[in-house]
Amino acid sequence: MKIERIFLRNFLIIKKSDIVPAKGLTSITGETGSGKSLFVSALKMIRGERGDKNIVGKWGDFAEVSAEITIEKGDVQLKKNIEDSPVVLETPDRIIVKRLLGSKNGCYVDGSPVALSVLHNILSDQIEIGSQFENRELFKKDYRTAVVDRIAGNEKDLAEYRKIYALIRQTEGEIKELEKKDDPVRRDYLEFQINEIEKLQTYENEDEELAGKINYFENKSRINELSGEITSLLDEASGSLSKCASSAEKLASLIDMEEFRERMKSLSIDAEDLSRSSCVISRKDEFEFEEIENIKLRYDELSRLLMKHGVSSSGKLLRKESEMNEELNEINKVPEKIDSLSGDLEKYKKEAEDIALAIRKKRKDATKVLEDKVLKYLDKFAMGGVRFSVVVLPLDDFSENGLDIVEFKVNTIGTDDMHSVTSLSGGELSRLLLAMKLLDEESGKVLLFDEIDSSIGGETAKNAAAEMLENSKRNQIMTVTHFPQTASAGECHILVEKDTSGNDVTAHIKVLSKDERIRELARMMGDGANKDLLLTAEKMLGERNVS
Repeated sequence: MKIERIFLRNFLIIKKSDIVPAKGLTSITGETGSGKSLFVSALKMIRGERGDKNIVGKWGDFAEVSAEITIEKGDVQLKKNIEDSPVVLETPDRIIVKRLLGSKNGCYVDGSPVALSVLHNILSDQIEIGSQFENRELFKKDYRTAVVDRIAGNEKDLAEYRKIYALIRQTEGEIKELEKKDDPVRRDYLEFQINEIEKLQTYENEDEELAGKINYFENKSRINELSGEITSLLDEASGSLSKCASSAEKLASLIDMEEFRERMKSLSIDAEDLSRSSCVISRKDEFEFEEIENIKLRYDELSRLLMKHGVSSSGKLLRKESEMNEELNEINKVPEKIDSLSGDLEKYKKEAEDIALAIRKKRKDATKVLEDKVLKYLDKFAMGGVRFSVVVLPLDDFSENGLDIVEFKVNTIGTDDMHSVTSLSGGELSRLLLAMKLLDEESGKVLLFDEIDSSIGGETAKNAAAEMLENSKRNQIMTVTHFPQTASAGECHILVEKDTSGNDVTAHIKVLSKDERIRELARMMGDGANKDLLLTAEKMLGERNVS
């Protein structure tokens, strides 16, 4: 892939800039504090890192970073990343990225809004950034392991291993959750409660029935009194209403009173029926309350269970029992589920171990190759005589990278002891990181070196620049530098200048012509107007065949 164009608008002190880097090596220079670091920030945003809203400048309420990227035939991984994402490109050989921060905040690919994670998954591995401030990458085991794996060609094996590793972690998590549920105390509690409810053998609406019987028994004297009074009155009324119905029958035969006759007859029948019903009420207790004490005891037991389980009816108590039965069934299934998952886990671990051991062998085979490549670069970077080794150490448990951890060991003082890379100086770390970034034989990537040649200088810087230029035949490289040796190697030279002439501090970015490059290189050597330095700068560009 190649970044054809980078567009910045209202980006801190950059009002507007349209940057066209070289397809090979681009040099980026400028005075300290001119805004070169913004170029690095912009590239980080393009590859899907989070942006800081503080980068919004004074010329609006949002900042924009955009990039036009060409997808080339050999960009297999990039194409796969796009295929695995929800992004649908308008054209198969180009991708447009836009980031907005501030009042407008969003991430867009080919004009469509996407989650930042989508952009990160597409481009994070395709755009690499090396910096004197980021040489701590050498201290990270994942980075060291990744360098060895690229040399060893472990990509496919690692992808397969990580699928199984994910299953291992998922299965272990499921077993832990089941173990939390496998609670003997809870099981005993549920069994006791269920047995207690089952022993009672209640049924839907039993509580209402029992309450009704008890209420009748406790009020039966008053009930009999009232029902007897009603029966007596109804008997009297029934006789009168029967006579009324007979008179209405006769009246209807003389005049048109048919409706009245029917209503009178119906009223008489209702009175007789109500009288019979009231008699039944007064005799009800004769067969229903022979064992009222047992009924009260049952009602008390049912009420106790209702209160205990926080429900208001026998029907709800039965549903509570059903819920507890379901929970108990799930608990009882836990040992069986754990056994099944444990069997799966052992199978996954065996598969993962087989692949991890194959990965380990390839890593160990690759260590000598990596050591030789690094030492060749370090020799060119004025670190000849340094001893460098790659050690593959076994782990006790599975990790995302297998069963190994990779350590880099160095010795710069000629003794037998090997030490961690943390023992190196800042300049030595920068050179080692540069070697790591350059030795990767992959192509089609974008590499940004942010002052990674710091603390080098002289002939070493010249050699480092030559190596960057050679690598730029395979990858697009941009290097932010303060060294003229590095800057002169670029096929394209971009200058970042800070302007404090107006009320606002602004930064301007421009691609330099050959004459402008000569003056800038002379400035970097000490004096942009010095004739001797200008001649030296011109000679440096001549060696690079810059027109």
